[in-house]
Amino acid sequence: MVCRENKGRSAVIGYQKHLLKQLGYKDYDDFELQSGIHEFGHQYEGFPKPTKKEQIAFLNGLKQQIESDPLISQADKYRENDRQPGIITRIDQELSRLKTGKDEHGRPLQSKHRMRGQDLAAMQRMGVLLKRNQEAKDGYFDTYARTMGVSAASARARWKGLVRRQKSERENTRISLQDSWRDQLAVSGFTARQQSDIGQSNVSREAMRIMEEERRAKLASLPTRPALTSAQRVRMAEPGSGSVQCIGDGGCGQFGHERDKCPNKTLVSERDQSRARWKQLDKEIRGYQASADEALRNGWAMGGPNPQAMANMRKERDLALRHDRQVTDSLVGGISQTTIKCELCAQFGHLEGVCPNLRRVEELEDLRQQVNDHHKTMDGHYTRMDEIEAQGSYDEEEFEKHHSLAGQARFDRDRHADLFRDKQAEIAREALQCIGGCGQFGHTREECPNGALLDEVAEHGREADRIRDGIRHRAQLRGQNPDTAELTADDHARYDDWYAKSIDIDKRLLDAGIDPAQVSTANALSKERKAAGPVSARIQEVGYNPDTGYLEVTTRPYTRKSDGMVMPAKTYAYRMSPSEHERMMAASSLTSYVSQSVWAKKDANAAYRWENTAEAAEASVQRKCPTCGQWASMTSAHTCPVSGSRAGQDDNARRARIKAEKQAARAAGRPAQMPPAMATIPPTTALRFGNNGSLVYADGRRIDAELSSGKVAAAQARATFLDASVTGQAITWNDADGQTQLSTDREDGATLECTCRAFRKNHTCRHTQLVGMAMAKRYGADHPAVGSPLRSAPLPAPKPEREQTAKDAPEPGFQRMTYTQIRERRREAQIKERQGVSAAAAANDGRWMYAAGAVDGQTGKPVKRPRTWSAEGVGTDPDDATRGSIRLDEEKAVQEGLRAGLRATTGKHWSVTRKPDGWLHITTALQRRTGNREITTAERRELADALKLPISQVSSQGVPVPPGNGWRAEMLDRAAGRRPRIFGERFVARADQRPEIYHNI
Repeated sequence: MVCRENKGRSAVIGYQKHLLKQLGYKDYDDFELQSGIHEFGHQYEGFPKPTKKEQIAFLNGLKQQIESDPLISQADKYRENDRQPGIITRIDQELSRLKTGKDEHGRPLQSKHRMRGQDLAAMQRMGVLLKRNQEAKDGYFDTYARTMGVSAASARARWKGLVRRQKSERENTRISLQDSWRDQLAVSGFTARQQSDIGQSNVSREAMRIMEEERRAKLASLPTRPALTSAQRVRMAEPGSGSVQCIGDGGCGQFGHERDKCPNKTLVSERDQSRARWKQLDKEIRGYQASADEALRNGWAMGGPNPQAMANMRKERDLALRHDRQVTDSLVGGISQTTIKCELCAQFGHLEGVCPNLRRVEELEDLRQQVNDHHKTMDGHYTRMDEIEAQGSYDEEEFEKHHSLAGQARFDRDRHADLFRDKQAEIAREALQCIGGCGQFGHTREECPNGALLDEVAEHGREADRIRDGIRHRAQLRGQNPDTAELTADDHARYDDWYAKSIDIDKRLLDAGIDPAQVSTANALSKERKAAGPVSARIQEVGYNPDTGYLEVTTRPYTRKSDGMVMPAKTYAYRMSPSEHERMMAASSLTSYVSQSVWAKKDANAAYRWENTAEAAEASVQRKCPTCGQWASMTSAHTCPVSGSRAGQDDNARRARIKAEKQAARAAGRPAQMPPAMATIPPTTALRFGNNGSLVYADGRRIDAELSSGKVAAAQARATFLDASVTGQAITWNDADGQTQLSTDREDGATLECTCRAFRKNHTCRHTQLVGMAMAKRYGADHPAVGSPLRSAPLPAPKPEREQTAKDAPEPGFQRMTYTQIRERRREAQIKERQGVSAAAAANDGRWMYAAGAVDGQTGKPVKRPRTWSAEGVGTDPDDATRGSIRLDEEKAVQEGLRAGLRATTGKHWSVTRKPDGWLHITTALQRRTGNREITTAERRELADALKLPISQVSSQGVPVPPGNGWRAEMLDRAAGRRPRIFGERFVARADQRPEIYHNI
């Protein structure tokens, strides 16, 4: 495509197309480029208009960048053709237009021919938008192919056939400038990221509409069943109707679960340890205090610990008692619990009417009053002492009298304070009740003298659980709902035996003086004979499918207070990992857990929500997948390999390689080896190779999880380099010693492929080796390794021989961003970028505001504008210049630095000239040039070696240096014979080299 209005814009479009090809993206059409320009142009409205000088500098920089790119042919650079001129030819035409103000035909330029700030910003960043468009298209091709049961190539061909129709054959829809089309897009199998990245051109939208109609029709024709069976739905008990409580030895006191299923065992253990410690210390303190009181009455010598030791014991006891109260309060004192609390002594477990501490509370208040009185007396004496001292000349005898009385009052206050704390500990001790035991105060269940009988009662209660669980399990095996299934004769017999034993236990409790009403087991099995499920006042039912992760939460009907209208029950669909579902159902408060997770507000529940409304509806059913033959919800979670996609190619290649070995085994009369379980892990983690490329590879945590379960893991990867791109998978497995191995050998099942010439010739190259080494380092694996379990193990047939269900439930810790979050993050980043550009324009510090600035030579990340250069380092503050450093904004100093560096490196003089527009030019001395004033081939090679540049970047005229400070710092490093610490500004960067943060969102 050639832009007739502005040749500079046309050149950038052409260059962006070449950069996309370098990244491996070839499946796009010109209409997508035009749509991208339009969309990004509106996003960058308000960018400052570039001056004529800035435009010329930009075009010269871009020209130098393209000339030094070896991956673009000479014809694509310099073609002379009115319909399709070369990229550099277009740049030269635009430079001529800028200098003369006229086009190639001598006509004055119009406003449409001139470059606006938003146009230039959009053109430079267009590669990022197109890269995202292509990734989203690939995702839809896989989704369409998976549903239709065809290859990804067929889906791609269908798309191309639709987009290349004549205008008369399609609807003429328009691009949505406000994202309204994307905002309303709802496609099952399409992620929020793909929804936010898909192109909005009229041609793309029309093609996707037709293909989606075809896909939905195919979905409707597939065998279908509900995602939830009756056995996977759990009805919640309402509070007060058969609620259970965690009581007894080791119980936390909360309602909603029993002691053997208590989720608070760690807290209970801490509480019990603190309680045992403060009770032991309190017993010792009371013993020592009784001995001291007796010695004081009889005038004996004081024995036992000294006052300081007693104070330390009281301090330790009070700390343990405070921790006991804190844990107890956190367990049973919350507003969501209905545990009782005595208003008199402030202890849990009983009401004021049966409080055993009536007398002790009165004694505690008396001690509190005495402490206050002694403290008030002490303050009075100290106040009087201050008044006497203020008189100047005073009666020392009276002063000493008050001093003595104040000391006595302080002693009495501290003594009564110790007694006060002792009384608090006594109240807490006497408030302990034998819960789950005899029910009396003063001791706990483990201290109860009837412990053996109470243990039998507890075991009898557990037997009720076993009976109930067995009945439910047998109902499920019969295919019945365990909540409503009729009891069999055997079930009734088990209940009758259990109730008969309950009567015998109650008789023995009465003989032991224990009220059976406190510990009776007669009502442990409800009359409805259903399992004691979780209790919730707000939630009526929870349904969950552990294969797909589909979660349904149904609320209870309620009466609206404002008008008395009865609101019906509502059902909400979410997704959740199996392990978290277990935690949710075991939570002490199901409503609280749901409110803080799947019902969390402000998008805090993004990980639990389906991608869109179509996804949620599709998740509620399971269909026979035409591609893998399994029962699956056809959502974005189901990613079985599609023929022609990357995952599908990997699977087919492995199957074809094993087929011959399987046939040979059958011919030899030996059994074929069972295939090892294999897991394909998609690439999700990013890594940069300095400024030379980037890698996206499978997460090491998922690799470890699959290997730990005995599987072989196919770690998918996608890498881009300056001169090539790599896609495919490496194979990882654990050897007999448990050491992780990683192979990139195709015989082991690896499928890494590279676009470079060396790989096409040798089936291996430095790019694939670098990818393998990087992945092995992050997995802690030995590499290169050979001999994976896949070498001789046959694969199962493409479709399972028996009916299976796809395991598509999310992994624990699964995270995602919603479509709204992605769009908002990108908008915020664009605003921040626009503000930065405006600030740079206002500062007028010489930095080209539209360039992707200088980058670090090691990490490839953007850096601040370099200001000074020296052998020791590159500085960003001009005030930090030291002796021998070069200020990068001083052209003469940079010119001399380049000359000196090249002379030291090569031992001879090189010419470095300055241009009026800030450019520098490195070439040979005039007397060493050819008759055409060109550099000889030998000196071109010498200059390339000295600057560590490819020979293709050294033309017959030398090496140009753009005016950016990053370029000057880079070339000074090269001239000095060292690896560049800074790489210069790229006026048009590849999508993976842009510094803006929102491109990675």
